[in-house]
Amino acid sequence: MATHFITIDIDLEKTSRDLVSAIESALAERGEPLRWAITQINSATQTATVEAVVTTLSNP
Repeated sequence: MATHFITIDIDLEKTSRDLVSAIESALAERGEPLRWAITQINSATQTATVEAVVTTLSNP
């Protein structure tokens, strides 16, 4: 098992109703999320930057 620190951008225009589910879904594509936080909102591009720690079964 390996842990990874990742950063992703979430499009707020597409996920305005259920932001938490959109974040968890995007993180699940990269591994099992241990923790995450929204660290920045860009109002010009309507994106949220999420930093997270995820685990995977093996190193990619």
